[in-house]
Amino acid sequence: MDHVKASSLPGLLLAAGIAIAAVVAAPARAQDKVALRTGPAQEGKVVGVSGNILRLEIKMPGSAATATKSLPLADVTEVTMDDPPEFTAAADRLAKGDAKGAAAALDRLTQAFAGLPAAWAQRASAMLGDAKLAAGDKAGAKAAYDRFAKTYPQATALADLGMARLAVDEGKFKDAETRLSKLLASSDKTVFPPAAQAPMLSQGHYLMGRVLEASGDNQGALENYLKAAAVFPFDRNAASDAQARADELRAKNPGLIAP
Repeated sequence: MDHVKASSLPGLLLAAGIAIAAVVAAPARAQDKVALRTGPAQEGKVVGVSGNILRLEIKMPGSAATATKSLPLADVTEVTMDDPPEFTAAADRLAKGDAKGAAAALDRLTQAFAGLPAAWAQRASAMLGDAKLAAGDKAGAKAAYDRFAKTYPQATALADLGMARLAVDEGKFKDAETRLSKLLASSDKTVFPPAAQAPMLSQGHYLMGRVLEASGDNQGALENYLKAAAVFPFDRNAASDAQARADELRAKNPGLIAP
């Protein structure tokens, strides 16, 4: 069964001058921004979440020293921050086929930042289920998707996508179709979806192709594969898998053409 699966220069004085200039010119690392329900937004470095408390490392005024500030997670509405390198590395592992390594890394991240309302943390939580499924751990994938839905109840599209991926892997195509139909309802109305929605359309059309191919609707399957590969190629794994499926489908059915 197929598993559904980012010359040295002379002169001491000259060298010292260049080094100082480089330090002065280097842009400072952007601070994380934490928006709150009450009170002004806070800035610093988010270092983790534990016991429903967000820990924010802040610089002490007039000093190089730092302190850790505790903020109730329930009072945090949004966190704006760059994707941490650990998340980027885990996503890259998954893209390269190291599902077990990706799952282990994502497991650590989701435990350290559970419930953080940041875009990357939400994606990491959903991606954990993807990694476990790609590694063949269906029970672990289901638990991860269920946990994601409870942790981020507002992210219904991502939750449906994860459960649809699991349903396709288990051959529960009707369940998958129901979930995917909601996700793809508006895809015909845009070719430039918002950044947060774009990868979901790639994955959704690939999975819908799998569903329709299983039902014998080769024309519909081909249309969805081509949408994932060419119209919404925003997820490289889904786009690549969809193109391969489309090529195989047309090879088996010579008269089949794109709509």
